[in-house]
Amino acid sequence: MELMSAIANRRSVRSYSPRPVPPELLEQVLGAAVCAPSANNCRPWQIVVVQDAARRERLAQTHQWSRFASQAPVILVACGDRRASPTYWVEDVSAAVENMLLAAHGLGLASCWIGIRDDTDEHERAVRAALGIPEQIGVLALLPLGYPAEPVGERQPRDPAPHVHRESW
Repeated sequence: MELMSAIANRRSVRSYSPRPVPPELLEQVLGAAVCAPSANNCRPWQIVVVQDAARRERLAQTHQWSRFASQAPVILVACGDRRASPTYWVEDVSAAVENMLLAAHGLGLASCWIGIRDDTDEHERAVRAALGIPEQIGVLALLPLGYPAEPVGERQPRDPAPHVHRESW
């Protein structure tokens, strides 16, 4: 798949087929994460791969917007080591998440970014408790991963002009 087409047509998918994700495709998605840019080359990414149905169901209960996640055969939990990058772990892990979303789309898989990090830390604490994630590890997002339950249509082209400022505001 051509890069600009992948960027333009990647969609957030919330309904998944029960078809398992082949291990080689999962490894390619994970490999894309660690190719992301990282401030000061700290590489704070930590990813928990959850395939167990009971754990997926528990994760689906951690956030009001994550209920659908348990139907995906894999949930990737995108985290960052705050000790490795106390200032930029969120940005670094966000770049890794975007790489995983694009890689999944390019491989014929689907995903959806479910934001976990919030001002109250409520959702982060719930995910941390569900998976035994240590305190120094920040939890940024859940990424259900699988084949879409139905075909995903192409997106209408978007005009960047309303969002772009040239030379000054």
